[in-house]
Amino acid sequence: MPSVEDRLVAVLGAARQGSGVWLTSRLVLTSAHLFEEDDIAAVAEPRGSGLVTCDVVWAGDPDTCDIALLTARTPMLLPKSPPPLRWGRCAGWQPMPRCQVLGFPQVQRYGGGELEAAQVPGTLMPLAGRMRGHYILHADHHPPAPVQGGSPWDGLSGGPVFAGHLLIGIASGDPMGWQHSSIESVPLSAAMDDPGFRKALQEHWPDAPEFEEVTSAYPEDLAYEPAYAKAVKAAYSRLEIFGLDELSSGDWDLDTAYLSLEAQSPPAARPGPAEPRGRIEDLLGSRPRTVLRGEAGAGKTTLVWWLASHTVCRTLPGQLAELDGMIPFVVPMRSLAARGITSPTPSQLPKIARLPVDRPPDGWAGRVLEAGRGLLLVDGMDEIPQADRELARKWLAGLLRMYPRTRCLVTVRPLAVGSDWLEQEGFEELRLLPLGDEDIQSFVAAWHGAARLECDRYADEHWAKRQRKRLDALEQELGREFRRNDVLRDLARTPLLCAVICALHRARNGFLPETRWELYSAALNLMLATRDIHRRIHQPEGIELTVDEGRQLLQRIAVWLARNGRAELTREQAVRQLASALRGLRRVRAQGTPQSVLMHLLNRSGLLQERSPDAIQFIHRTFQDYLAAKEFQESDCLDELLLHAAEEQWQDILRLVVGHCGRSEERRLIAGLTAAADAAPDRATEWPLRALAAHCALNARYIEDEQYAEVWAGLRRLLPARSERELHALGQDVVAAVH
Repeated sequence: MPSVEDRLVAVLGAARQGSGVWLTSRLVLTSAHLFEEDDIAAVAEPRGSGLVTCDVVWAGDPDTCDIALLTARTPMLLPKSPPPLRWGRCAGWQPMPRCQVLGFPQVQRYGGGELEAAQVPGTLMPLAGRMRGHYILHADHHPPAPVQGGSPWDGLSGGPVFAGHLLIGIASGDPMGWQHSSIESVPLSAAMDDPGFRKALQEHWPDAPEFEEVTSAYPEDLAYEPAYAKAVKAAYSRLEIFGLDELSSGDWDLDTAYLSLEAQSPPAARPGPAEPRGRIEDLLGSRPRTVLRGEAGAGKTTLVWWLASHTVCRTLPGQLAELDGMIPFVVPMRSLAARGITSPTPSQLPKIARLPVDRPPDGWAGRVLEAGRGLLLVDGMDEIPQADRELARKWLAGLLRMYPRTRCLVTVRPLAVGSDWLEQEGFEELRLLPLGDEDIQSFVAAWHGAARLECDRYADEHWAKRQRKRLDALEQELGREFRRNDVLRDLARTPLLCAVICALHRARNGFLPETRWELYSAALNLMLATRDIHRRIHQPEGIELTVDEGRQLLQRIAVWLARNGRAELTREQAVRQLASALRGLRRVRAQGTPQSVLMHLLNRSGLLQERSPDAIQFIHRTFQDYLAAKEFQESDCLDELLLHAAEEQWQDILRLVVGHCGRSEERRLIAGLTAAADAAPDRATEWPLRALAAHCALNARYIEDEQYAEVWAGLRRLLPARSERELHALGQDVVAAVH
């Protein structure tokens, strides 16, 4: 793999040889004292592609700023995909071990004076050259002997000085009196202080990186950060795609599943005209702190993962270039709630996501945040109990006041927190928009493209070819169905449900459900019944479950999470819920213990996952809410649901439970919501209850005219909506019915 060391080049002046570092394919940084006025230089890179003629476009005073900038007349042949160059400056006076200078010194000559690269490790002494504005590097090894009466380091001038992966200086000389054990260098920051250098750099390299501060007392940070970046990439660059693991296991490259989403600022969020909708990448770039609202399944977590993995790889698109190379800290709020952490300290941030990486150096995260290099990605603020959200807000506000240069993205469901929740901390709001018609078609193409990649895993090429052909036909057929069927298109307005529709369309040879509840039910059947049949797996782990048995078990876990305001539970908690469910499931109980049943569900259902040790969750909150709603209905606990009707965390369950209810249950549920709205003390409490009652009335399979009219009369007394929050609480189906 190319590294920063691959940027080393040899520089040949009219009378002297030196070293240098290439910045771009046409730009080289070296020492000024190698050249006389109007010199033409040549550059050779170590792979032996020949000499490239260069012009000196800027040269500093060799006594004060011994740095020169060269431009190649033809592009240099460079390694493919080199890592981006990062620049740094020392931010303290403590010695900094594990630095290095690279070049082609006289001491490293071979044969008939042939050049050979040298790598000189050492400790940088920022204070040692303070009076002259230089850095001094003390070599770790025994100093070389003089060469022909001169300095053994002759030819090293212009060589890059690196602190970890950061270029911090250019070698310039061999200080007298140190017997060649030290090498002097000019800090890059000194060149940046010269207006002429800045002008030349801007002209030839307008995208030059910003300086990063290197704290000399903590050089171990530089050694740790590549390992952390590798762990982030390993954890967040792959994603499960719903419906694509029926015939194979594993996950998929995130970029295969990533869809650039549309977003919009809420009305009046910014002064002036309302901002048009735009792609999320375009809007995030200009917002250092953002609260991103989106429905369940809208792609919030996928966006967080995509940002984290591309930030550490420095592969973000141009709109987000400011984030390239920052250190992302992903904070899944559901994990905090499950572990009882309410106010994580900076030292806990790298550990929350349980990345496969060693413990960071003490104080590392705090130093990252202090330097303004941290990207805080707080995912799922709605997944902690409502009572804890104010405490979470205070924690986040305090952390950002302590480290004001930290960039931050917070994801949350639309109604989980108020519009001014983090306004005082400089946050701006964005709202993910439903997938447009073109986005749905793009998603269908991407999903089927990923499915065709799945065919590459088949051993039988003839079978793989048939499956690819079938997927081509299914993609075209589903695309036509989306263009024709308004109801189906409206069901597919989130990436999750669009993926479910693609999977069901494939599994059921084109037959598709017509309502949201039929869609969820069919998806559960797909995961619980047909998944192992497609894989030709019989009684894995010695356990075989029917669809109804699997659903009953999962419902117990889902309802426990709902009642406890949680999105995760431990193995011990899950086993207790399954043990309770098994009392009524005699056939399953005879097959194995609650522990073995849990293992079966984790391995085979596709609906539960253990993303970190002892932290079990549903693959998506939508399925958790659907199953919890079914359990409340089957266990005759609608009254318990109604007691929580005014609480935001329970409202998605209430919207889903009506699809499970029979005729008398529908009447009872809607009457309870109407009565709760009549008794509400204020508009803020009454509005979501009226909206819920209207949603249930619209989706009830049987409702008498008198009750239906009562529901709509109660809502119309409050219309029109007075805020974006009230309008969103109605939901698309109610808004469409009102108009």
